[in-house]
Amino acid sequence: MIGTIAMLIGATLAGNNATRSCRDVPAPPPAGDYMYTFTTKDESGSETNGTVRVHGDRTRIDMDRNDSRDYMILTDGGKRMLSVHPDRKEVSQISSPSFERIIGTSLKAVSPLVKFKVQNTRISFGRVATGQKLLGYGTEQIRITEQFDVHIVAMGFDGGTEHHTVVTDYWVSPGLDLGNNPIMALLEHAATAEAQTDADFVEEETRVRAQALQGTPLRTEMKESTANEKGIQHTNTRSMAITSVKLGPQPAALFEIPSGYRYTTNTNISM
Repeated sequence: MIGTIAMLIGATLAGNNATRSCRDVPAPPPAGDYMYTFTTKDESGSETNGTVRVHGDRTRIDMDRNDSRDYMILTDGGKRMLSVHPDRKEVSQISSPSFERIIGTSLKAVSPLVKFKVQNTRISFGRVATGQKLLGYGTEQIRITEQFDVHIVAMGFDGGTEHHTVVTDYWVSPGLDLGNNPIMALLEHAATAEAQTDADFVEEETRVRAQALQGTPLRTEMKESTANEKGIQHTNTRSMAITSVKLGPQPAALFEIPSGYRYTTNTNISM
């Protein structure tokens, strides 16, 4: 499944009555311009780094890649995303929520060859503990547990049912809002890629996450476990972290699209 997710990206436990208390008074959210850096890692040792800059109502995301000068610009409160390709002077447009769940959308696109039926969805969250200070911010450790079954039929053949459990721990500083980061959101949704094909699952996941996380996670650790009908199990881990936060003016020119660029609408955006 991880290989499939990588290909698609390239082509393109407690109840719900969580309580909150934090001994450390959280620092207020950044005011005005600021920037932060982040990193993502998986169990294979693969690491991805990026830089996010915020200026007024615009956000720019640059990924640390030697083979590309592409970057993203978010507008309209993070709902609209522009993928800027300087090498070919082109800008691709897509809604940010659509990009975040593009893996599920891509899996749905393979129908009728492959059909996914999501069943027995259970999503819960709870406060684990008062977390450690990260980057000077006091945090709460919040855990979201997602359990679901996926029955797969491929080209008319019954592929059986897999049981999925995804446990995600977030270290959140209540009230710290660094805005939307569709790259990190995309990686989170990758753990539940097959379930993203089901509208009811997406709605429930969105509701629980909004209720559970009252701030931007400074650190995220995910463990995905699957088991098929033959008892064969597989686990995968992934982590994400914000590694620095710096307040200060950001050059306005970084957030403007250069003149002469051609605009396109494209759902297969890649970074």
